[in-house]
Amino acid sequence: MQLDIADFEVLARDNYTFKHLKVTYSVAELEEIKYEYKKHWQKWKELNLTVATNLPKDFGITKPKIESWTNGWNLRNHFWCAYRSESRQRENACLAVLLNKKQYQIYLMFQHYKSSERSGSVAAYNDLLQEIAIWSQKIDITDYYIWPQVEHELDDHLALKDYLASEKLQTEFQAKLAGKTFQIGKLLMKAKYPQIEDKTVATLKELMPLYQALG
Repeated sequence: MQLDIADFEVLARDNYTFKHLKVTYSVAELEEIKYEYKKHWQKWKELNLTVATNLPKDFGITKPKIESWTNGWNLRNHFWCAYRSESRQRENACLAVLLNKKQYQIYLMFQHYKSSERSGSVAAYNDLLQEIAIWSQKIDITDYYIWPQVEHELDDHLALKDYLASEKLQTEFQAKLAGKTFQIGKLLMKAKYPQIEDKTVATLKELMPLYQALG
């Protein structure tokens, strides 16, 4: 499967609320917008189901949580999917894949939304910062970035190689966490990516040791 420029660009809008869209566009135009959104989201769904099927069986990940293309009131400004092992469905930590108008990201995260209903503390998750240097020695960290959860997904994030090379940056980074967590993963900027399912599976395999360290 190829990720195309159009898959990014369908998410590039000035406004995502149906209330606003109904005022701005005719019924026919709005139906066309919804049709295009759903078409790209169906591709997104197929991609993530394929990825889950191709992950090693011992990861125990069989049912990715694929977020809908709408929340009822708005079009999403990104497509998102969470990957959790079957035995860890009620934990805050997860692997995830996200597509927005700027980039495609494959990453490890702590899901803060409704986190009180799941297990896993912020402190325990952030302890992973002590493991990253050793973990990174076993992979190619090209295109890997690390960023505070509070940083907007469209901001320019810190390259992992720069983070690892500077104690000053590491100290500043931890101060930016502001009681929240960090995210780490591979960011692929808007472009065409053939066989994106293979790239996604390979990156999730690379991130799996960090995810498993929280289990």
